Amino acid sequence: MNPRVLLRSIALLVLTFIGIMIYWFFFAPKPGGIPEGQVIDLNENENPYSALFIPTFNLVDREGEAFDQSYLDGKYTVVEFFYTSCPLICPTVTATMREIQHATQDTDLQLLSISIDPEIDTPEVMKRYADGFKADPTRWKFGSGTPEMTQILLMGVNFHLGELNTDDGFRNIDHPGSLLLIGPDRHVIKLYSYSDQDEVDALIKKARELAG
Repeated sequence: MNPRVLLRSIALLVLTFIGIMIYWFFFAPKPGGIPEGQVIDLNENENPYSALFIPTFNLVDREGEAFDQSYLDGKYTVVEFFYTSCPLICPTVTATMREIQHATQDTDLQLLSISIDPEIDTPEVMKRYADGFKADPTRWKFGSGTPEMTQILLMGVNFHLGELNTDDGFRNIDHPGSLLLIGPDRHVIKLYSYSDQDEVDALIKKARELAG
C-alpha cells in the first residue's frame, strides 16, 4: 500500500476513534437515561431492542439544510442506512421504504434515510437519489454527516460497517439492511427485514397502529 495512503487511513481512524470517545463520554445519553420525547410503554423484557436508540445527531438533508434529532422526537419513524452508489441491496431497501411511504400516507409516520458514505453523498447527490424514489420531502428525509457522526449513529443501534472496497470498480461497503421502527423517544421498537415481505407487511401494520 502507498505509505501516504496508509498514513492518511491511520490518521482518519485515530480521529474517528477520538471523536467517538468524546461523544460517548460527554454527550451520549447515560445508561438509564431517556432521550427527550414521549416514552414507549415497554420494558426490556417486553422489547429486546429497548437498549438500541438513535443518539443525538447533526446531519444535512438533500436541500443542504441542517437538521438534528428533534426530527425524530415525539414521532414514529422508519429508519434505513444506505449509500447512493451502493450496487447491491440499497436500491431494494430504499424501494421498500417507498412502499412503506405509500402504504402509510394517511398517517403521521415519518421516514429517515441516513447515508453511510458522506464523502460521496452530498445534498445534490442525495436529492437526485431521493427524487428517483419519489420520496415525499414532507415525510421522508435523507441525511448525511461527518464520518464520526455516522459511526456514532451506527453504534447507537449496534450496526457495524465493513471496510470500503473498490477493487471491482464499485464502492462496496458491507452494512446491515434492516429497517428500524423508532419510537417517539428515539429507542428502537423493532428491526425488520427489507427482503421478507411478511416482515415488511408487519412493519406497515405496526406503523399504522402506532402512527395512525
